[in-house]
Formats: sequence, structure tokens, C-alpha cells
Amino acid sequence: MRKGFWLIFLVLCLVLASVCGCASKQEGTVSPESQTEGEEESVAAEKVTLRFANYFAGESGPGKIGQEFADDIKELTDGRVEIEYYPGGMLLTADKMYDGVMQGIADIGLSNLSYTFGRFKVTEVMDLPIGFPNAWVSNHVASDFLKEFKPEEFKDTHVLTLHTSPPNNIITVSKPVKKPEDLKGMILRAPGYIGQLVEALGGTPRNVPMPEAYDNLAKGVLEGLLIPYETTITFRYGEVTNHVTEVWPLGQVYTFYLVMNKDTWNKLSPDIQEIISNYIEEEFQEKLAQMWNRIDIDGKQYAIDSGYTITEIPAEEIDKWIGLSEKVLDKYIEKMVSNGYSQDEVQGWISFIKERIAYWSAKQKELGIKSATGDKEVLYEFKQ
Repeated sequence: MRKGFWLIFLVLCLVLASVCGCASKQEGTVSPESQTEGEEESVAAEKVTLRFANYFAGESGPGKIGQEFADDIKELTDGRVEIEYYPGGMLLTADKMYDGVMQGIADIGLSNLSYTFGRFKVTEVMDLPIGFPNAWVSNHVASDFLKEFKPEEFKDTHVLTLHTSPPNNIITVSKPVKKPEDLKGMILRAPGYIGQLVEALGGTPRNVPMPEAYDNLAKGVLEGLLIPYETTITFRYGEVTNHVTEVWPLGQVYTFYLVMNKDTWNKLSPDIQEIISNYIEEEFQEKLAQMWNRIDIDGKQYAIDSGYTITEIPAEEIDKWIGLSEKVLDKYIEKMVSNGYSQDEVQGWISFIKERIAYWSAKQKELGIKSATGDKEVLYEFKQ
């Protein structure tokens, strides 16, 4: 009996020891199967969905390139970053873009400096009539300006890049403009420093949002715009205007920003931040330059095909136009000095821009890139 008792006792002890050992193993180790599941959960946790707002219509050049940006980032990050794209002001309008990105309504936003005129005082130097010959050059200069000066006014967001429209021309409905005196009494759509140039030339500027300008032109509220060729297609202004005066030698553009919510950027893993930064630096900035350059060529070809009256400023009169435009630069310098910047500092921004214009203009000729505007050597050959 005692032998049987001890035998049963020994068996029970062995069973308990086995159970405890299995429990201990389950708590202290991870099986290969559970390791795989854990790794998959970790990868899933790294996936990020971002919202990108753009006020340009999705079918326009600046609208399409936003989708291209989203697609490229998804591919480069192997699907870890998914960007939901909202063009056409669906998520944020142009004037609400920067604050909307700061507040997290959108993670990424693209808009124009002139919609919040006076907010980005330093960067607005890019909107002066400073001699940009075409979009390919001005886009590269904008990128250089950002890297060189890193304007403090963007400190509440992470700036991905700056870019610009092609140079502005005078586009009118019924009255062609051949000399500055022709602008007297004419009302043109032109915000910010673009508006100040209209004023310096003798016209009357109106700060009308781009999407509303079409109806204003059709109804005769506006008589024209100071705007690039590309807008004949991008905003369909070609349907309601008939004349172009090529004042691109004054070299004034609209400057755009592409920014990201700062908290969103900081939460991205370092390798994803590096992928995005390298993509913008090595590929996207050139895509922007080529896109703006291409759609300006398309816009001028549209004007030619539509029978626009195209007026070129005679070489002997360009200095007169430039002399009037310099009033805008003088006014900017005076304003910035009154805001606490030294005159040398402000002149330094302008000198840097002009130096980079010269550099990129030479590079354009070297690469054989053609544009709608600029020196004869780089002019695109349009079909007449």
C-alpha cells in the first residue's frame, strides 16, 4: 500500500513539474510563429496616413503634381506612408492653407504667399519684379533661397520646399496694352507685390481670388490680370481674355510653399524623414521646375492658337518699364527696414536672388532647356 501511495505521489509531482515548466516556457520565450506576428504588428504600426491639401484643381498641372508627390512617396517608403490627396480646395482653401496645416486639418499643404500677404515678409522678396526669365530658373532660385536663408517666419511648420509660377504678363479682355500709359484706369487682378507692380505701371489692382477671377473677367468687373501664360489653361482665363503684353522681362512671379505640420513631421521615423527630404532635393524640385515650365509653354501655344494679340515690348522701351517696376523694390526695402531689418540684409537677399538667376540661366542654356519666355537662346519654337 505504502509503495503504491508513493508511486502515485511521484507521478503527480512529475505531472505538476511538467505543467509548471510549460507555463514558465510560455511566459519567458516567444515561439517563431509569435515572433513573426510581432514583427508584422510592428511594421503595421509604422504605417502612416497623411492628408495633403492643394487649392489647385486636380486636373491642372500644379494639381496633378500633388498626386504624383503622393504616389512617389508611397512607392519610395514601400507603402509605409500613404497620402490622401485633396486638390481643388476640398479640404482647405488657399487663404486658410497655412493655418490649416498648423492646426492639423491637413498634414501637408500647398499655397501661394500672396493669399496671406504680409505674413511671410522675408520670403515675399521672391514676389518682387526682380528679373526671373522663366519658370525653370525661378523654381531653382526659390529652392536655393530657402536653403540659404531658412526664413524664421515658417518656424511653425516644416517647409518641404518653395516653388514659383512662370513670370507674369499682362493679359486683358478687350484692350491691348502697348505702353504703361495704356494701363491708366484699367482694373487688373493682382494681389500683394504683384498688385504694387500694376500700381507702379499706372493700373488699378484688385485682390481677387484666382477661382473668382474668371467670372469677374466675364462680367467686366476686371479688365485683365498680371499673370503667367499658363493660366489661360490652368484657370481657363483663355476663354474670357484676348490680349497678352509680354512684360516677363520685369521678371515677377508668384511664390508658393509646400509645408508639413511640424508635429506630423517630428513623429515620422528618421528613415522616412530622410526618404522624403532626399526625394524633394534630388527629384521633386526638378519635377516642379519642369512642370511649371511645361505648362507655361502650353499656355502660350494656347494663346497663339486662339488668335490672341501678343504684344512684345520693344527693346528700346524695356528700360522705361523696368524703371517703373523698381519702385516696388524700393518700397519693399523701405518697408523691411522699418520692420527692423538692416538695408544691407535686405539688399543681400536681392543680390543673392540675382546671382542665382544668373547661375541658373547659364545652366538652362547649358542643358538646352526651352521655355516660353527668356533669352532668345532658350525660347521654345512655337507653332504659328
